[in-house]
Amino acid sequence: MRSAWIVLPLALVSRSTVAQDRSAAVVAVPVFQEPRHHVVFENALVRVLDVRIPSGDTTLYHLHADRTVGVVISSARAWHQTPGQPASPVDTLAAPVGSILDNASESLPYTHRVGNADTVTLRYVVGQLLSSSGVDAPALPASSGLRLDREMAGARVYRVTLAPGQSTEVHRHVQPGLTVEVGPGALRLEGTAPEAASPHAGAGKWWWRGAGTQHVLKNVGAQPLEVVEIDWR
Repeated sequence: MRSAWIVLPLALVSRSTVAQDRSAAVVAVPVFQEPRHHVVFENALVRVLDVRIPSGDTTLYHLHADRTVGVVISSARAWHQTPGQPASPVDTLAAPVGSILDNASESLPYTHRVGNADTVTLRYVVGQLLSSSGVDAPALPASSGLRLDREMAGARVYRVTLAPGQSTEVHRHVQPGLTVEVGPGALRLEGTAPEAASPHAGAGKWWWRGAGTQHVLKNVGAQPLEVVEIDWR
């Protein structure tokens, strides 16, 4: 009985040690070095990532050290996992195309990995808020044609849906920011030239605009088009 009493705790200690070792063995890369998180633009304020996780694929464990805000371009059901913890259940419903993704409620830094459990690619365009713009400005007025979707630390998010041939009113972004075409179509920006833009047309096309940009968003395609504009505060 004495030897059995000793063996059982040793077995428990052994299993505990293995579990700790497995957790310690997890090596996380910065999110912008994770292979499915493609860096497409970077300056002192922002790092723009075009994230594409194919069907059935899983990202590496990666570290989020900055606030992020972005938009879903292609929707898919997914699961998440933090080191040393079981994977979450697969999402019952995928976040709809056009949904805003942000980590405003998370404690930084944090590490996780994401798995795509669906039959289509999960894609989103997201900006890392590397620094405040330092530009103070009120929210855009309703006369701009844009609807304020949300405010978070470091950013304001607006959206608008344009019918074929429809344009917003001329509006001025006092703060710099990111404009993203959500779905397939043809969006044209008329006014102040952006500082950078995606070379690819259609869903997921993005523009980085400087402070003081004044422009019009125009749908020059044949189908309704949703646009998200994010201002860096």
